[in-house]
Amino acid sequence: MNESNGDSEPMLEGFPVPVDSGLQARDNLEVLLSQFADEVRGGAMPSIEDYAVRYPHLAKDIRDLFPLVFSLERWKNDKEVECLRRNVPEEFDVKSFGDYQVTRELGRGGMGVVFHAVHTRSRRPVAVKLLPWRYAADMSRWRERFHREATTIAALRHKNIVQVFSFGQHEGYYYYVMQYVDGVGLDQIIERLRKSSRPCQVADLIARNHSESQAKPASSLVSDDSSHGELVLMRDSWRGFARLGEQVALALSHAHQNDVLHNDVKPSNLLVKLNGQVIVTDFGIGKMDDDETGVQDDAQVGTLRYTAPERLSGKVNPKCDVYALGITLYELVTQVTPFEAINRADLLDRIQRETLRPPIQIVPDIPYPLETIVLKACAKDPLERYESAIDLADDLRRFINGERIHATRPTLLQRALKWYKSRSSIRSQRPTDNS
Repeated sequence: MNESNGDSEPMLEGFPVPVDSGLQARDNLEVLLSQFADEVRGGAMPSIEDYAVRYPHLAKDIRDLFPLVFSLERWKNDKEVECLRRNVPEEFDVKSFGDYQVTRELGRGGMGVVFHAVHTRSRRPVAVKLLPWRYAADMSRWRERFHREATTIAALRHKNIVQVFSFGQHEGYYYYVMQYVDGVGLDQIIERLRKSSRPCQVADLIARNHSESQAKPASSLVSDDSSHGELVLMRDSWRGFARLGEQVALALSHAHQNDVLHNDVKPSNLLVKLNGQVIVTDFGIGKMDDDETGVQDDAQVGTLRYTAPERLSGKVNPKCDVYALGITLYELVTQVTPFEAINRADLLDRIQRETLRPPIQIVPDIPYPLETIVLKACAKDPLERYESAIDLADDLRRFINGERIHATRPTLLQRALKWYKSRSSIRSQRPTDNS
């Protein structure tokens, strides 16, 4: 048997055969595919383009195949969550979590059931979020994600971010205890404004929620709300809308400064209290990478309608939260649902290709500066968006105070150049007659 040199493999007959470089490249690609799939399966959102840059000899295959792997793994994950949800009991026979006595169920979200509870000694109300699965196929992964969500939010200290007090385990279920917000979702406010021209009194919506859940009136609950005023909004409460948006932008800025993304900003995750204070809840936790090129994303993809176009291709950063808040503001000021679609595929297409109608075409009396802020916040191109949540908050504050905002509209020439570049890009991607 002959010994091989660096470029050959030994054969029993002694005839060396050159190593098949194509087979070796294929093997390398399979290793990378497996590695990429493991990352996605573990809850990360790795950058496909980073892989292509790191392995230029496989770049074409990476760009062709990795999006398919990403979609498949996310689909499998979605199906697992769907299956787990179907197995969640309609009612939980839970009486207490440690020192907290459960009074009622408040609601169910993408990754938990939330209960209202009262501390047995202080009688202070809290909310308890429970991971409702004990026997998932990979319970350790869900437990790790849930634990990371609790510890990450607990580290954030901001008046507009829900506060987490503690977390633990109860009969195999994992839970964490957080601030109880006696408020109403911004989605309910938008719905009321959409359906009625009468003033929207937040107090009425809160009272209705208590009535529907057979809860005690808000006045009988121990609350951390020391305000005296009550928020009332009209369809044209422009400064009122801006004040709500400013609070959310400041909360997001605080989270971003602490290397945390929300990943699921939408009206139902923004609770408005009696005095108009907004509390940001339900973080779909994402931790920023050191190089700031993306995040380790533990959310699925947020609620699709509020998802930034670039996030659909795996590019996740603070500007995605800015976009989601921009879409939320668009819906708030117009009371029109953005990107109406008949199914998921149609919605995906609209998010990536459709330009939103300018708010002035829907509500002609909207102030020009506020419309400018909203359009800049939800610009499809990240380069045209606000650089940060604090920049968005600053412009909203300027509008509220009657000051000149920083945001400007693209000129006619800039819009024409952008259109020309987009058309040129489309033409360059078309196959030639000789191909």
